[in-house]
Amino acid sequence: MLSMFFLHILYGTTFTISKILVQYSSPIFIIGIRMVLAGLLLIGIAHFIGKVKIRYDRKTVSYLAQAAVFGIFIPYILRYWSLQYLPVTKTALIYNLGPFVTCIIAYFVFNETLTKKKALGLMLGFSSIIPLFITQTPQEATVEAIGRISWPELAMLCSVTCFSYGWIVVKKLLQHQPISSFALNGRTMLMGGILALGTSLIAEPNHTIAHPWEFASWLALIILITNVICFYLYSKLLTRHSATLLSLGSLLTPVSASITSALYLKEKISADFYISGFLIMTGFFIFYSDELLKQYRHKA
Repeated sequence: MLSMFFLHILYGTTFTISKILVQYSSPIFIIGIRMVLAGLLLIGIAHFIGKVKIRYDRKTVSYLAQAAVFGIFIPYILRYWSLQYLPVTKTALIYNLGPFVTCIIAYFVFNETLTKKKALGLMLGFSSIIPLFITQTPQEATVEAIGRISWPELAMLCSVTCFSYGWIVVKKLLQHQPISSFALNGRTMLMGGILALGTSLIAEPNHTIAHPWEFASWLALIILITNVICFYLYSKLLTRHSATLLSLGSLLTPVSASITSALYLKEKISADFYISGFLIMTGFFIFYSDELLKQYRHKA
């Protein structure tokens, strides 16, 4: 259980590190560099441990391409762009809507069932974005989209939606043929990173990096945390605990993100954080209590 808490607390710090990274260069360019390096690292690990058996049939190529675009390329670009305007805490809270979004996509696109209890959890979870959209930073106010909803907020919601769909595609790929996590994620990250670099060359005028050594240090730290430590811990914990329990642990991510952003970036924690956090936690527990009950009945 301590390992699970450590995993999500550690992952929460990556939102603050990402916010720091976008101060050094253009967001798409940063994602390109980060994902190419992380992808090469994971592919190297997969080759080292000897788990690289992949059959490249039409379905596999299609799933890999979709996972790279919707799981890496689009969501991370939107997240890093949003971090230029949004506080770290708000970004982490919106990101925590991922399991709810995944359930909705699975319901409408893949015809999965949705119980009344889960529907109630979904409504409570999504109501948590209302307090977040009421308050805005001065930076957000300059890029309003609809009323008091800003473009960065909409971008983060699109990021979460794409990321959730990306995980559904990964699940379908693993059902089609078993691939080691290192080999799979390495390839999707490398493909997504190459796409990001190509997009950056076209869409972004600036490809310079301010304070290269500082940037390299933060980049190495976020790759170490997300692609090595958290990735390894998550894989290990999945062998002992259910994915449902690990998802509940992700409630710690915004807490960790808010603490590190307050300490390092001097961001203030507003009242809407507590209200939204409470609504998300309530929705999570209602939503996943139904999932836990289903798993218990299945075992019985």
